[in-house]
Amino acid sequence: MQHDDDNLTERLTAAMQAGVRQARAMHKAMGLPIVIWRDGRAVWVDAESLEPVSEPKPPAGRD
Repeated sequence: MQHDDDNLTERLTAAMQAGVRQARAMHKAMGLPIVIWRDGRAVWVDAESLEPVSEPKPPAGRD
């Protein structure tokens, strides 16, 4: 059972990371600020200050 839980955790983590990369890329492309968590608070970050992000890979196990 532990192996299945580990696999699910890895897949969920990869999916969330891909979603964050996609959201950052979209905000940067549209020039819109984005909210991030920094030092225990939600803060707005200007799109111009966002670093470019690579295209997300699909999560493992998806065909």
